[in-house]
Amino acid sequence: MDKRVMALASVGLMGSIGVILFLTLAGDQPVFWFSVVLLGILVVICETLGEDMTSGGRSTYGIIALFAAIAALNTPSAMIVALLGAFHLRSLQRKPDPWELAFSGALYAICTWAAAAVYHALGGASRAFTVDNSLRSLLPLVVAAAVFWALNTLFMAAVLRWRKGVEPAGFLKADALKLLPNQIIYALVGLAMGVIYAQNAFHEVLDAQGNMVLDALGDPVILGSVAESLRGFFAVLSLTAVLGVAWYFSGKNIELLEAYDRSMEVLVTHLEKREPYLDGHAVRVAGYAALIARQMRFPLYEVNRLRHAALLHDLGRPAVPLDILMQTSALSEEEFEKIKVHPLEGGARLEEVEYLADMAEAVRHHHEYYDGGGYIDHLSGDTIPLTARIIAVADAYDSMMNRRPWREAKGSQRALAELRENSGRQFDPEVVENFIAALEDAERREGEAAAVPPEMPGEQTLEAEGKEEHAARRRKRRREELLRERREARERLERDAMRSLEGTESGEMERGGEVPGEAGEAQAGGPEPGGEAQ
Repeated sequence: MDKRVMALASVGLMGSIGVILFLTLAGDQPVFWFSVVLLGILVVICETLGEDMTSGGRSTYGIIALFAAIAALNTPSAMIVALLGAFHLRSLQRKPDPWELAFSGALYAICTWAAAAVYHALGGASRAFTVDNSLRSLLPLVVAAAVFWALNTLFMAAVLRWRKGVEPAGFLKADALKLLPNQIIYALVGLAMGVIYAQNAFHEVLDAQGNMVLDALGDPVILGSVAESLRGFFAVLSLTAVLGVAWYFSGKNIELLEAYDRSMEVLVTHLEKREPYLDGHAVRVAGYAALIARQMRFPLYEVNRLRHAALLHDLGRPAVPLDILMQTSALSEEEFEKIKVHPLEGGARLEEVEYLADMAEAVRHHHEYYDGGGYIDHLSGDTIPLTARIIAVADAYDSMMNRRPWREAKGSQRALAELRENSGRQFDPEVVENFIAALEDAERREGEAAAVPPEMPGEQTLEAEGKEEHAARRRKRRREELLRERREARERLERDAMRSLEGTESGEMERGGEVPGEAGEAQAGGPEPGGEAQ
């Protein structure tokens, strides 16, 4: 582990212990040890319920238990609970780096201290709750959650900057800001859990007349017992079990959606075998379409649905005779009319799928031109569905970037130049500009990632980047190399076959797009309309 991270972990751990000792000895705040043990068990359970993410790392729910401790107990007790957040049951399967545990525990404890200080300073209640003070605790809790997030982000940004060269601004934009809403939601759930625990674990002392007994400072005397603490623990454990079931099925739902995506990609890839030069086209078009949608601030759900529609944008191609699709000479009017069937056929098939029925229009109209010169319905401008306009740009770019039987690949610069040239005629100018901006942003991020120096041999990573992830990366790179070698071999065979078919034919008009007869440059009339996208 990086020495600077080790130093930060050491300082954070010693500072946390110092704060706990100061609050208990000088601040006269007791530690509710039995409650600390019980809520410590709860935070370990919540950390264990975290999900391994496909991109690496884990998403955990320990913050829920931490805010339960902040609400139900006092600051030093909550900080001790936070120190236990470094552990989870999955760590028993491997031997974690002690420095990793120290860093995680110290980070949790410092963030908990700051959040608890803000929560109590703003009037947040603890141990004794009524409807009134519970409602008054909501705003302090939200502010405390934001403080927790800010400190956590600050420390993680420093670690990533030291260890991987990731710029703090990039980390904030790409990852940290997306976590803020989740942090606030988890904190609210933690408040509810803390109220449940406190209401069962503590009670206000009343005198013979039923009045609250006050201490020397005029605060109510609140006591608890082992039996009450156990009652509170099992109450929140029941809530945790309900949440655990919800988290479990949420994870299964994500797995199901990912399996759905993979199945769709496999089926589309199999469909493309009918025209070998299309290998990977649908997956790439879907990726470009999603890139544009994210750049245009589409909601995540809409991005995913657009991606699915883009995967299936050529679903109707089997309705076109293969000899026409593989033809290298100019198409006749009759042949081009058969070409026009494929978006109509693809849209009709999608209308039969309830989940994608409202995306059928995107497939049906992805060959419409912005100026009305496309097909099938000769729509123009904003009357063309935005999703169709996005797929049109993504489809055209990938078509130009890859070899076709009637031409070679054009390269990125030429492809982008043709998109700009046909902007306002064939393509929606706004979509084109967003696509170019998204590509430039993606290239910049890739450049920054490539500039990150490699890790020193033997350096141990944090939990999200252990040895398993490095092995997975090597396996992924090897798979990609094998796939690339196979693709290149297949393309060589295709080129040889096409050359033998073409024979001595020469002087053919250059043609673009996925469909024969559609030129990369503007053509005059006939069955060969201009533009790369069909």
